[in-house]
Amino acid sequence: MQEQQLNRIIQKRIFWTFAGVTLFFLVLLLLLLPYRLYTRDVYEARQNAREVSKLIRSGLLSTMISTGESNNIRGLIREFQKKYQFQFRMIRSSHVEKQHGVREDEQATDELIRQVLATGKSRDDWTDRTHFRFVAPFISDHRCQECHESVDGSKIASGEVLGASEIIFDLSGHEADAVRLVLEMFVLLFVSLALMGFVFFFVVKRGILDRMVLIDREKK
Repeated sequence: MQEQQLNRIIQKRIFWTFAGVTLFFLVLLLLLLPYRLYTRDVYEARQNAREVSKLIRSGLLSTMISTGESNNIRGLIREFQKKYQFQFRMIRSSHVEKQHGVREDEQATDELIRQVLATGKSRDDWTDRTHFRFVAPFISDHRCQECHESVDGSKIASGEVLGASEIIFDLSGHEADAVRLVLEMFVLLFVSLALMGFVFFFVVKRGILDRMVLIDREKK
């Protein structure tokens, strides 16, 4: 009777040990995997935004120099938007505002954009949980002197900030994919650990515990 009670105690300990290990790995998965997916999506969005900003800047400069037509410029941006799926807005700096005025919603409306215009450095943030925003400056070079003036009316110097491009990516699809992946990994890990625990428990019970009980009975 004593041996059977000891056997049950050992079985319970083995069971709870495997249950604890399973729970630990599941919690670890739920903590680490969403974070890794989040950092991956942000990195990809930031890289895509940088590439799109460079393409838009190159395309705008070419269009401005060749034609200068605003309709051509806006058509070029629409083509990029169709291809890369993003929202876009151009914001003019004080130099361009003085020379050409402010059109539509181009004024600097928040602190992030004002910082980019002031420092000439790219910045990014989240407008909400699923929308990633990247704001890049348009820095003047020698080609810009043909058309643009500084605030004082002189030719614009190289290295001045002419404006900024605001690109917003909707990552809600990435979020849905990430949630689905986490759930699939959770179920897969849970089933795998549960099966491993069951097999190991069965092996230990039949190969060790039951044999120990049988040996004790034969001794008696």
